Amino acid sequence: MDVWLINVLIETTYLKQDDWAYDTQKQASAIGIKDGTIAAVLPMDQWIEDQNAKILDGKNQLLLPGLVEKHCHLDKSKLGTAWRPVTPAASLVERFESEIPQLDALPLSIEDRAEALIDAELPHGTIFFRSHIDIEPMTELRYFDAIAGLVAQKSFGSELVLFPQHGLLRSQAKPLIEAALATGKAALIGGVDPYTLDEDYKASLKQTFELATKHHTGIDIHLHDRQDAGRATIKEIIRLTNVHGLEGNVSISHAFGLNDFEGKERAQVFKALADLNIHIISSIPLSPHTIPPLKELQSYGVKVHIGCDNVYDSWSSLGDGSLQEKLVRYLEIFGINTQEALTEALGLVTDGKVTIDQTGLQQWPKVGDEANFVLTTATSSAAFVARKGVVSKSFYRGKVIWSTSNESPSPK
Repeated sequence: MDVWLINVLIETTYLKQDDWAYDTQKQASAIGIKDGTIAAVLPMDQWIEDQNAKILDGKNQLLLPGLVEKHCHLDKSKLGTAWRPVTPAASLVERFESEIPQLDALPLSIEDRAEALIDAELPHGTIFFRSHIDIEPMTELRYFDAIAGLVAQKSFGSELVLFPQHGLLRSQAKPLIEAALATGKAALIGGVDPYTLDEDYKASLKQTFELATKHHTGIDIHLHDRQDAGRATIKEIIRLTNVHGLEGNVSISHAFGLNDFEGKERAQVFKALADLNIHIISSIPLSPHTIPPLKELQSYGVKVHIGCDNVYDSWSSLGDGSLQEKLVRYLEIFGINTQEALTEALGLVTDGKVTIDQTGLQQWPKVGDEANFVLTTATSSAAFVARKGVVSKSFYRGKVIWSTSNESPSPK
């Protein structure tokens, strides 16, 4: 082993009074880590000290899956600079055309501002970032190169989305997207409201899917459009995902238009999203009738995730970089309050990983999993979710990436 993490608690099943789950059973355990993966999970009374491994004492804290930030913009945050509210803009186009000059005029570099956002998220247990990076003529590859260079130096996990904020067709961004793809540093291609922004959603999505297929990347489309525009775009994404064989590699962020499907068509669309493993990513907006029907989508088997999205940028003055706070919003909106449902809700911010399933069977941690987890003083997954439990350490591929005491694994 490279590292043994000892004296940690893992959840094994639910504790029940009749049919009511009121807590979870925990087992004191030792986690063996080899080459960034979990190589052993042992009860503490079966662990034998390994003189060749580094030993880290979990101090009887609860081990939970690490949190995954599925939607942020490391290139857009103004964190670290003086407070200013959102500058007025008369339209979406005016907003994004004024954004780049505003960001470029800030006294802090893009790297420093991105660091400030990262530093805001890490204490809440984030171990992985999916960040959209603007790619259009106003930035060319400046923002992409800066953020790609920054995350390459970090020990947390990351994936970058090439994001034609100004419209793939409208800004003629395809050559820049291809240049960024040629670096091999991007994992996904994004897009924004191709129906209203590019004014030809079929041509825009066709180009996006062709690029993704050619370069073997995923897709993450930001879709705010409602009514006919939103429905048509969602159905075309479903069709193209099937045509290009990109099952499991396509996400729709925001997806407000999912609210506008009704009756038989609603059931067909939700089932198609599940069958093609198209993921839905929400920042849990509070504006009325906006947030997609996330619980209903999950009932069909659709994979749902939560991300912070805008944290103090040209679009919003709000946000503190806490995925935990976003998750609590979800709990309130959808009335989640049982031990089982709260435990399941953790999966919305861990890329689907939960400790125990609805029936009480242990799901995590298992040998072969990546060693991505957090230690917390919370007494259960449910308590961590409901009360925004304190994170004391975070690990990515077995390495400590954040700690309240700045400790690293060391020989016992």
